[in-house]
Amino acid sequence: MTGFFIQVFVPGPFSGPLTYTSPSTIEAGCRVQVPLGHREVIGIVAGPGQASDHHDPAKPITACLDEIPILDMPIMALTEFAARYYFAAPGDLLLGALPKPLRAGKPRPKPLTIEGQGLTSGVHRTDAQYLACEAITDALGSFQPFLLQGVTGSGKTQVFIDLMHAVIGRQQQILLLIPEIGLTGRIAERIGEQLSGHYQVMHSGRTPVERARAFMAARDGLCDVLIGTRSCLLTPLPRLGLILIDEEHDSSYKNLDGPRYSARDLAVMRAKQASCPVILASATPALETWERANQGHYQRLRLPARASGIDPPQLSLIDARTDRPVDGLTQAARHAIERTLARDEQALVFLNRRGYAPVLYCADCGWSPVCKHCDSKPAVHHHPHTLWCHHCDARQAIPRQCPSCGHPELMRLGEGTERLADRLTQLFPSTPVIRVDRDSTVRKRAFETLLEPVIAGTPCILVGTQMLAKGHDFDRLTTVIVADADQGLLGTDFRSIEHFSQLLTQVSGRAGRRDIQGNVLIQTHRPDSPWFPLILSQDYDALADAMLAERQHMGWPPATHLAVIRARGSDAESTLQALAPIARKLRLEGVNVLGPAPAPMERRNRQFHGQCVVVGERNQLHRALQATGPWLYRRAGKVLIQLDVDPWDLW
Repeated sequence: MTGFFIQVFVPGPFSGPLTYTSPSTIEAGCRVQVPLGHREVIGIVAGPGQASDHHDPAKPITACLDEIPILDMPIMALTEFAARYYFAAPGDLLLGALPKPLRAGKPRPKPLTIEGQGLTSGVHRTDAQYLACEAITDALGSFQPFLLQGVTGSGKTQVFIDLMHAVIGRQQQILLLIPEIGLTGRIAERIGEQLSGHYQVMHSGRTPVERARAFMAARDGLCDVLIGTRSCLLTPLPRLGLILIDEEHDSSYKNLDGPRYSARDLAVMRAKQASCPVILASATPALETWERANQGHYQRLRLPARASGIDPPQLSLIDARTDRPVDGLTQAARHAIERTLARDEQALVFLNRRGYAPVLYCADCGWSPVCKHCDSKPAVHHHPHTLWCHHCDARQAIPRQCPSCGHPELMRLGEGTERLADRLTQLFPSTPVIRVDRDSTVRKRAFETLLEPVIAGTPCILVGTQMLAKGHDFDRLTTVIVADADQGLLGTDFRSIEHFSQLLTQVSGRAGRRDIQGNVLIQTHRPDSPWFPLILSQDYDALADAMLAERQHMGWPPATHLAVIRARGSDAESTLQALAPIARKLRLEGVNVLGPAPAPMERRNRQFHGQCVVVGERNQLHRALQATGPWLYRRAGKVLIQLDVDPWDLW
């Protein structure tokens, strides 16, 4: 046979490339169209190959779609590392790096960039900002991880912008990762105002064509700064000189759609491969990041005060046992909002629960609806008027009377953002009440539109979920009400307190960022919780030390490392039975295995879920998982088994 053997990464349960033939050589990183079974798929060339030992002859490549590689060798190397570490399919990772049109085999679109305005005059820098920039600038050209720990409002974004100028001056590119789509607009706008160069924004909220044009601008080196969410991590940047990770503690950096990887952790590896600094920035670093800084693996830089010079907000508790909430608001909270509006300022009522009420209940017989597909109760929504399961998205009509006893009145227990917004509209009819949650921001640019009066400084009341908790800078927002702190205190995951304290710190940081000190009121039925003194002191160092001590005592990360093996099937018994032999093999490899056991929510989206939690030292854990693999698209009969290395939660 004449021609060349070519290795190609294709989508699917393949731990490595497949071998095809071609009449000519094809460079690694190019897209090709190849036969796979009875269909044609798009693959990425891995490099030259050899004849397979199998009797079936290698199939020919149908078409080569690129004259020059669309993915460069650093991205190829990074995805191969990720595939090994997370036991993921490299073809899925590589193709997932491409925007949809390119992944579908469409021609490369014309690159598109946005030119910065270069307006840098009048920007004040603190001494701490200068010192942080100087330390990072000195490290340019070499690999060095930094933990940039700055209180909310300390000017981390300004540090980012100053570093961008330094890197662009070296003719290099910058990758800025943002945890959520809603934060990219404001940050990109601020960067664009000061940047002397070209930038682009990439995230799933943009059209596929817009993403493809931004991808090509980055890949061709035309874009100096690429701003986007976790999917941007695998975008080629041929002149990469700096990686910035904003709100590095955020769980959104864990990819749960397809291969399960941490974009934050892979960003550190990418910086190492590119020999450039990586900055992990947060007011409330993840304990894993915190511990690495304690051990000297990351250099810690601090921004201890707000750039405005205003003191941090005052935090205080409202004992909801004595000042009982009505529709989610205590009397003290209502009075605080009244005083805020009287000063023509803005207030934020934070509740991390959307909908009108979490429970519908019959007081006569105790009936309460359950989701048809999950072990959960659907939440009551008024817009649209429905019972809505937030786990599987199933909806059902709200009954007019109790289906069990016929009682004509059903109680709505608890509060969601809809109910809070309705109550505040009744209490303050002349004040705009702006609700920001996943339901109110479905349409394109809805998020930006809702926040326009807030940014303009109009006196108003914001009601929202964690979408409002981080990254936003509202000049006139001075009061924050945390409507239900007990949600975080009573969580079942071992990271519950960490996530709660981070979220509380972030949402508190929205208050008083300009001329007036902020005020934060926390409604709770557990004011005697031992965690509140540490949280109220606003000393994250002491809080992190206390959480680390508890983790070390209990044997949880970062003292150890975890993997979760999840199984789902049509019945509970077969699901747990599928995990049993895996657990036995892992124990023989010397790691600690918790389970098999039902997942915290056993029945979800019509299927039963079980899991094993594997605990051990990192190298030992990976050796054990390697010995008990393979893990790609693993099944036991009709039960699907999935592996999650370094999980961010145990759900």
